[in-house]
Amino acid sequence: MKFGYYLLNTYVPELDGDSRELYARWLEQIDAAEDMRFDSLWVTEHHFRLFGGMMPSPQMLLSAASQRTRRLRLGSAVSLVPMHHPLQIAEDYAMLDLLCEGRLNFGAGRGMSTAEYAVFEADWSTAQLRLEEQLDIIRMAWTQETVEWKGEHYSYQGLTVRPKPVQQPHPPIYVPANKDPDNFRMIGRHGYHLMTLPWITGNPEQRPRIEIYLESLRDAGYSEDDHDVFVMYPIHVGEDDRQARAEVEDAWHRWREFALDEIRLDPARVPMLEKVYERLSYDAMVQDSRGVFGGPETCIEHLKLIRDVVGPTHIGLCFHFGGLSQDKVLASMERFSRHVAPAF
Repeated sequence: MKFGYYLLNTYVPELDGDSRELYARWLEQIDAAEDMRFDSLWVTEHHFRLFGGMMPSPQMLLSAASQRTRRLRLGSAVSLVPMHHPLQIAEDYAMLDLLCEGRLNFGAGRGMSTAEYAVFEADWSTAQLRLEEQLDIIRMAWTQETVEWKGEHYSYQGLTVRPKPVQQPHPPIYVPANKDPDNFRMIGRHGYHLMTLPWITGNPEQRPRIEIYLESLRDAGYSEDDHDVFVMYPIHVGEDDRQARAEVEDAWHRWREFALDEIRLDPARVPMLEKVYERLSYDAMVQDSRGVFGGPETCIEHLKLIRDVVGPTHIGLCFHFGGLSQDKVLASMERFSRHVAPAF
């Protein structure tokens, strides 16, 4: 089992500090993740809003991380490729793979916010279709001397894209899917690694979808042993269950408010608010092992259940959320490293 340090910031300015303070805290967390022997670092692209908007460019933060780490693999989770030009993304992440000496995990998806697409004048309705074509183009840009492409949305002739990444034939490509079975099939058919969010969908509910991905991998001639099933969960490791709750419950419920604000942006989803409010309560998250909250032994139990029910190979853990103070984030990381990770 691999464990990643996952940065998905729910920015609370009065608690997290100004921009410089926030980025300094992230860099301190990255240094700690390297020292504590996490396997990977993951950062996710969002724009404009307090929910994630302080991370508009994963490649910028990962470039900084590339110069202060030596062993962490560096992942985008995800780069919102359909809002950008695929060749620009290919160039940026090839540079990043060079800067980190071949430690890049490239995650690419369409995201969930139609508002961001509107601002960047990108078409949400074709985003998933364009993503599939863009990933083929990016792979060609990374592996072929000359890009010759004539597709539904893009066309290039006699184009050489520089630089080329270190990893051969190319960096690992991770693509997210959460509910649509066709997306799980597409990811498996292309031989990509899977990213998914069982803490949202529910642990037992997500396993059959992961099986669709694994079956598609096998049908396409790939070995599932060579592919990651990457999942993400929020976590807080306290000295015991009582202390964990006292430290993190308010911060988690601030995360919940961010999630509810996202739902309010879509009138069609507003009827879901009451159900989501209850489903994202601290007690519900702990009861369903969708929030890895508690003392070390409780967190081990949560992660073992996730391992056995969901079947991931790589778990991204989000320690910093809802304005949780830096001292509590670092102490939780330390307890995880010393008392939880060794159980796996």
